[in-house]
Amino acid sequence: MKRKIFKRFISHAPDISPEGELTICLPLPARALSPNAKSKHPMILHRHKKAAKQRAYIETRRAAGMFRLPTFTRYTLTFHHSTNRNRDDDNAAASCKAYRDGIAAGLGVDDNTLRLTGETRLLIDRENPRLEITLIP
Repeated sequence: MKRKIFKRFISHAPDISPEGELTICLPLPARALSPNAKSKHPMILHRHKKAAKQRAYIETRRAAGMFRLPTFTRYTLTFHHSTNRNRDDDNAAASCKAYRDGIAAGLGVDDNTLRLTGETRLLIDRENPRLEITLIP
């Protein structure tokens, strides 16, 4: 039986701004990917990492097919959660490692070249919880 890993996510097409910034929308990372996750069973962790990396790779390749992409070196994270709870922005950023690997693979660059800039924003969107990764040239 195949389990559904991503919940309640409305996919958006990748968007590129006039400044050349590319925004990719992805589902919120699974709780198992958080550094503070209680369950660290290797198979569960591997399944979530693989799914997140594949999803980010597919969305990045989709953007590469739609737009002519520059070389990206920085990125920002904007989390849209469905509830108003206190969250740790450091753990939120760390849980996106698999997404960062998938994006780097989709762009054909080493993931060491992508650097988080600015602060991680934590917002509320009850209708469509998601993660927006904005790649900056």
